[in-house]
Amino acid sequence: MTLSRTTRIGSLAAALVVMTGAAPATATQPDDPPSSLPSVESGARPGPDVLYAPPPDAPSLGNHDPRFDAEPLLVSGTDAYRDGEYLYQDFLYDDCGANSDGAGADSQSVCAGDVTYPTDDARYGGNAADLVEFRIATEPDRVTYRLTFNTLLARDATIAAIAFDVDGNDNTGSDTLPRDPGAPFPGTDEVITAWGTGAEHTSSATGETTPLDVSTDLTANQVTITVPRDVSDPSGTWETTVATGLHDRSNGGWLRPGATANETAPGGAGPLDPTPSGVFNLAFRFDEPVLGGNTPPDTRQSEAIAAHEPTRFSHPIDFDAGVRRDSVPEHGTTIRMFPSRLDLGEGRDVDGGFPQYKGQLQPYSLYVPESYEPGEPAGLTLALHSLGQRYWQYNGTTGIQQIGEARDNLVATSFSRGPDGWYQHEAEYDVFEMWNDIARHFTLDPERTAISGYSMGGYATYRLGTLYPDLFGKAFSTVGPPGDGIWLPPAAPTGGIETLTNLWLENARNVPYLNVAAGEDQLVPIVGPRAQNLGAPEHGIRGFDQLGYRFRFVVYQPAEHFTLAALGYDIPMATDFLGEARVNRDPHHVTFSRVPASDDPSLGLVHDHAYWVSDLDLADPSGDTAKGTVDAFSHGFGRGDAPSTSGTDAGVEPLPYTEVNRTWGERPKIPVANRLNLELTNVGSVDLDLARARLDGRKSLTVEITADRDGEVRLTGRFVPSTRVLRDGVPIDADVDPGAARLPVVSGSHTYTLLPPGSPGRS
Repeated sequence: MTLSRTTRIGSLAAALVVMTGAAPATATQPDDPPSSLPSVESGARPGPDVLYAPPPDAPSLGNHDPRFDAEPLLVSGTDAYRDGEYLYQDFLYDDCGANSDGAGADSQSVCAGDVTYPTDDARYGGNAADLVEFRIATEPDRVTYRLTFNTLLARDATIAAIAFDVDGNDNTGSDTLPRDPGAPFPGTDEVITAWGTGAEHTSSATGETTPLDVSTDLTANQVTITVPRDVSDPSGTWETTVATGLHDRSNGGWLRPGATANETAPGGAGPLDPTPSGVFNLAFRFDEPVLGGNTPPDTRQSEAIAAHEPTRFSHPIDFDAGVRRDSVPEHGTTIRMFPSRLDLGEGRDVDGGFPQYKGQLQPYSLYVPESYEPGEPAGLTLALHSLGQRYWQYNGTTGIQQIGEARDNLVATSFSRGPDGWYQHEAEYDVFEMWNDIARHFTLDPERTAISGYSMGGYATYRLGTLYPDLFGKAFSTVGPPGDGIWLPPAAPTGGIETLTNLWLENARNVPYLNVAAGEDQLVPIVGPRAQNLGAPEHGIRGFDQLGYRFRFVVYQPAEHFTLAALGYDIPMATDFLGEARVNRDPHHVTFSRVPASDDPSLGLVHDHAYWVSDLDLADPSGDTAKGTVDAFSHGFGRGDAPSTSGTDAGVEPLPYTEVNRTWGERPKIPVANRLNLELTNVGSVDLDLARARLDGRKSLTVEITADRDGEVRLTGRFVPSTRVLRDGVPIDADVDPGAARLPVVSGSHTYTLLPPGSPGRS
């Protein structure tokens, strides 16, 4: 079973207009990878290329009209004043209107609101009212307003109202907007209404309606409205409400939800709000509980819309502000967004296909510890979400405090394009785009990185931690299945054998794992995690224990799949286990397997390198379980493998648990030698970087190779071109140039000797 999805890739080379960080900046971001990302002196960089890619062109984040100049905040629920401009950054994919059925929202809800979009995806894309940013630019003769939307497939698909309570008195002005969305806006003295192909200003005092100039950019998804000051002349502070919805082409007003959506009308009306308004999204939501609680980012918005009180989210805007100030927090939980390099179209797949969230702008949650100071490198821990969950899963929990605040680490949770991507394909790609974005806005120590996650996020911890072992210093999984879906050995996981991380578990040699399981887990049966950790010899399955690797397998009993989630992911041992999570970028002993069925070449996700081993190609790549393995031991470090000791433990934190573990002792010293030992299984070719293996091609070099078939080993480094190559003491033809030596490998066990001129043994 091979997973595949059709994906189109956008430009990787175009530079993005400036993005701001926790402390807003104005300098243009360079195309070079930021210093906060991993770097190596030679050989393959850790991880996929997208981790190091330059920012993409992002039209919706750009200022295409010279009246606007300030760079976007990219932090949801925040605003700023910038030299005559006001800007507010909204949340992504939060355009779900009223909570009409009264059901409480939780972290597994798409939204707290439950209105549904018309089924005409070509026009609405299931997302047309999703406000991304609201801006105001003031000039002596005019005021310009700009609304940026996440999805804008048709010029007149969206309608927006900018309602002003000039005197701050609900009893003056009008309660009803001129193009009534079905909700009162008490105290409205002036209102601007725009629907992409038209705009107008209405004064409650005079009753006059004046057409306005409007410009709609379908590439940038921006609607810009120009208001001459002789029509409206705001000054001082005006209380402002911004609401968006869907444009009704039949009457020029707002589409209002009925019970069920059809091609031209939204649905979602329910017992709590049988006649919901046409308002889908509101601006100025600075206190949504997503910032500190495990609920969707439209929770309070949905309540206000259901109560027909959109002006709960009115906000005073100072039209005379001349200072720079913003509400972007320096620490704590933030909801950020970044522009993706993938071109998947616009909108949301309302049928639940994957990728479910297709737009270029993608959100993620980032916790910034109180100790963080820009310029002082901090560690990063990935906390990847569960099946059915989203990026806000861990916000405000004890677990974030344990793995973030207590360790002075930033903690990041990707959206990964939806709730069920299993961190493969676009979902995997999203993790590294997020990491790239964090590194551009915060100062990271790339040598201190850990990966963690719950349930499907625990699978991601197994998967990404072993496909990219040279990116992580520690890994911590909780109730995670070793494969996509349920794994009951010896059967394949329900998501396909190619998703089973046990196939390449040997890659974890240099990454210690803490794996927490629930003894009565109904969704991740204990037999799978037990086989991953303790092995299942009766099925020929090796776990961490048989491999002799460092691991802790902790089983909470009694506990089921959601017990630890209900406790706020409270696992105290995680703090000390993760520690600094320092990455061993160049270990003396590398074991690395490649399973091509785990790759997605269309996205550049080719898992063929780790540490100083790269470009691993299989001799026989056929089949979903085909793999090639390189076991490489360098004597250039002067140390051997540490002795491995098994152990057990038990305790109560916060519930009773038992533990099986394996630890390593001190690595013994061995004589430093220019010698390399290789074991190759199903390897057609592979590259080895000598400098990072602490070996020197300019001196006599011995390479002992045991291979199960013929192939080629490419040694990259510095060589003398006239170097002779011997196999078992007999000269052979081998290409040696100043930068590489190519050894033709024959099956069996053989000793290859590289003898540069003047070396001992060279005749």
